[in-house]
Amino acid sequence: MATTKLSITVDTKRLEEIKKLSNAGVSLSAIIDEALQRELTRLQLIALLEEMERRNPISEKGRAEGERLWKRLKSSWTPAPSQRSRKKSKPSATRSPKP
Repeated sequence: MATTKLSITVDTKRLEEIKKLSNAGVSLSAIIDEALQRELTRLQLIALLEEMERRNPISEKGRAEGERLWKRLKSSWTPAPSQRSRKKSKPSATRSPKP
């Protein structure tokens, strides 16, 4: 694989946090390369969706139905609040060991 050397500027606090949390064997180069790959994939998918939309545009009715479906799906991903009390209960009495 061909490589290119870059000179970049990064936020110092963010870099220190990465160094603190990452494994000793993880290089900044590898982290940036992976982030670039994710961004490239994201941009390629956006371009694909735009091309699909250009070739076969969605109707306003279809777009509205899609938005409603997306909102319904998205709301089902949000966990409902727990019905259990957040109060700490007293621990139950300890049992004596069985003979």
